[in-house]
Amino acid sequence: MATAEESHVMDGYKFVAYPNRDWTPFRKFYVIPGARSVIRGSLLYKGNPAMEWLKEGVTWAEVQQRATGARFLAEEDLICRVNELCECAEASDRVEILEGLRWMGLLSNEKVTPRHGNLVDTISARLEKLCSLEPGELDLVMLQHKFVMKWMDGFEETITSTLKLFGEPGGYSAMSKSVGVTFGTAIQMLLDGFGPMNQRGVVVKYTKEIYGPPKGEAGG
Repeated sequence: MATAEESHVMDGYKFVAYPNRDWTPFRKFYVIPGARSVIRGSLLYKGNPAMEWLKEGVTWAEVQQRATGARFLAEEDLICRVNELCECAEASDRVEILEGLRWMGLLSNEKVTPRHGNLVDTISARLEKLCSLEPGELDLVMLQHKFVMKWMDGFEETITSTLKLFGEPGGYSAMSKSVGVTFGTAIQMLLDGFGPMNQRGVVVKYTKEIYGPPKGEAGG
């Protein structure tokens, strides 16, 4: 998260992008050996706070104090320490971070329920509770591929392919439709003995013979 940068995907949305895996092999997987830069990562709404470790504690305020090295447990002291640690180019960024911490309850006296003894899993459990869809709410999946092309004649252009998918009111979520349906289709094709998938070991989806048919079965 320390390397997260603003990423414009579509007007009306404010994301940051950060690398989440080793992307160097994907030049080979995607069969684009001429690509000079290949970057894979994840998108988060700008302002989401990031933390990395957990000490057993009674309240979130105590965990925050231990994590940041704040002198006291009072909210103003915790905020002061966050301000010291955060390097924000804009004052609005600092406000968003603090609002995010308050919304998540990380400055509160609410008791923590640790998960697996680490902060990542504990925060994940917290977000599962906070971010669960309420009746009438919809989720959003946003995905973008961006290709910066430089042709032999020196002409440069940027080609983008963007997916914006909302869940259905009272129906399937966007995550279910974009991941669950395609995954289920691939499993069915495997059970049906689809030739290209009938191999030993891990079969990756980076060739058209693999990703093409499931894409068609799932509706394009």
